[in-house]
Amino acid sequence: MKIIGLTGGVASGKTTIAKFFKKKGLLVHDSDKVVKNLYKNKSKEFVKHLLQIGLKKAVGPNKINKGLIREEVFNSKKKLKKLEKYVHKKVESSRNLFIKKHKKNKNIIILDIPLLFENNLQKICSCVILAYCPINIRKKRAIKRKNVNIKTFKNIIRFQMPDKTKIKKANFVIDTSKTWPQTKKKILIVLNKIKKKKPK
Repeated sequence: MKIIGLTGGVASGKTTIAKFFKKKGLLVHDSDKVVKNLYKNKSKEFVKHLLQIGLKKAVGPNKINKGLIREEVFNSKKKLKKLEKYVHKKVESSRNLFIKKHKKNKNIIILDIPLLFENNLQKICSCVILAYCPINIRKKRAIKRKNVNIKTFKNIIRFQMPDKTKIKKANFVIDTSKTWPQTKKKILIVLNKIKKKKPK
């Protein structure tokens, strides 16, 4: 089985590529989705952890305020590390179950991991695809999103590996700043090359 890592910085077009892979019938494990569900489901365990690491203000009666948590952890490396440790453990558990479930009956699976290189997860992948887009375009895309302004965008990329480094580490780079037909063509070329590669 080939385990394909898909990564990219905030607003790099990674999600668009992942959606295209799904349309092509490939199975994709979405790390961001696991995290979103973690906040949405508001389990007692997660709430307890947030309280323990000093994020009490973000825990409301009906929901967890992600925006407030983001603001808090960007100003406290200690809180950020404790939060990431918990969240990464949950994502890792979900990812491992996904790999185990499809290990025998699928030739290719995709692991959509935003901080793949930052967490040295390329070691579990047969190869890695990087979604790339110039920083100025990413900024314009990001600030169109809900609860994201220029300050938030700068804080997010501050904790992400520079694109130059990621490009050197990746096996394939897909530039998403082009038109969709051009991007789609590049994705298909990369996918075809991956299918021809021998499993790791």
